[in-house]
Amino acid sequence: MYALPPGAPSNLADAFDHLASVRVPTVTDLTVMMLVEAAGKQMYDDLADGCADAGVRRLLQDSGRDEMVHAHRMAEVLQLLTRVPYLVPENSDNPYLAGRGKPDLSIPLLDHLIEAEANGQTLYETWAANCPNQEAAMLMRTSGREEMSHSLRLRQIREGMAGEMVTP
Repeated sequence: MYALPPGAPSNLADAFDHLASVRVPTVTDLTVMMLVEAAGKQMYDDLADGCADAGVRRLLQDSGRDEMVHAHRMAEVLQLLTRVPYLVPENSDNPYLAGRGKPDLSIPLLDHLIEAEANGQTLYETWAANCPNQEAAMLMRTSGREEMSHSLRLRQIREGMAGEMVTP
């Protein structure tokens, strides 16, 4: 199991809440974000696995792939800032996936994710603006732009579900 840094939130929900309040990230915050982004890949894959609609499944899988790209980008940011290599853990070693059940695709979950992904763009932009390393800041901005595309994909899925429930 990947060891959480001292002071890091112990679970995924607390990690999301914590990151939302960070304006100038520490190495611990950046490490937490790397783990959260990697966990996002599994979450989107789980949602896709439970969905019968091939188009919706593809949109979810696309967002999941992007989340893993973000995790690797965050590992690169960490290395740029610390000069220490960081590796994104496998799912089985990610502490934010431990004991987690599979989510069900629902309108309330989509509403939550739409907001979280849109907020991710703002968060990454804020972090980039406060980052002393321009290359690291550029990587954060790139991930931020992609977070907004996730929000738009989720809105598309939600619009398709409005008035009806998607059954797995």
